[in-house]
Amino acid sequence: MSPPLDGTLVELPWEEGPLLERSGPVVIRQLPPPWYAGPLASLDLETTGRGPASDRILAVALYRQEPDRAPEPVVDTLVDPGPEVEIPEAAAAVHGITRERLEQEGAPPLAETLAEVHAALCELAAEGVGVVIYNAPFDWPFLAAELARLDPPHALPACRLIDPLVLDRLVDRYRKGKRTLEAACEIYGVELTDAHEAGADALASLGVARAIGRRYPEVGELSLDELQTVQVEAHRTWRDGFNAYLRRIGADRAPVTGTWPGTAPDTPDTRGATADDATAPDTPDTRGAADEPRGPYGTSTSAR
Repeated sequence: MSPPLDGTLVELPWEEGPLLERSGPVVIRQLPPPWYAGPLASLDLETTGRGPASDRILAVALYRQEPDRAPEPVVDTLVDPGPEVEIPEAAAAVHGITRERLEQEGAPPLAETLAEVHAALCELAAEGVGVVIYNAPFDWPFLAAELARLDPPHALPACRLIDPLVLDRLVDRYRKGKRTLEAACEIYGVELTDAHEAGADALASLGVARAIGRRYPEVGELSLDELQTVQVEAHRTWRDGFNAYLRRIGADRAPVTGTWPGTAPDTPDTRGATADDATAPDTPDTRGAADEPRGPYGTSTSAR
């Protein structure tokens, strides 16, 4: 009898032989699959800008995928943060979300959707399911700020996050070029059907995360808890290297601040570097920092 693949316990009889003096049951524990082959969720936001303290969420996508099954939406919708919230033209030009569109499509109130997302994330945290977020220091503080505005305020769940941007920098440090979600999809052979749309970005991020785990056992074989520690350190190393590069070239911009994944609302000056501008020269002195100049809104040039 073959042991099941769902992590359950089975008992198999001992076979008596010349080297065995007794017989009896043995319990075999089926090891769980690596994180990239197990159940995962993925979150993506679209926003009015890149400052969680003042900007607001306009679209939320949260998907969950079980092994060998297609991802299923938990939430995938436009949301209305309120009629008083202005949507800058520059942001709308990227993600296509305007006040008129919110009204025409009957976008539900942001607070209503946030409550649903919070409940789903709490469930994922309790189950130990990893949540993929491409450039978590952008989306995670945004979510924290919006949850804090609820009445009563909600706290971020203790989710185990997987950030493909941080992992890609770690495992392929010296690759030249941008580190946008679009670029990552090309590198890892993942389809991105409609860039800058929350649902499409969430699904693509999920595919990139699984591809990185499969390709690079140094991260794929880690537990989700171990992965949290590795990502904190990887982001710190990149941040310090990038800031050193900025000082070296005398760049007229604020340094990257904060830690991964970030929980407090940031201002535009502390949002950190993103992956959507021209790449800095890849010299020995700039390696590790050369992939992440600043962009207008978020990692994949979306107005997050």
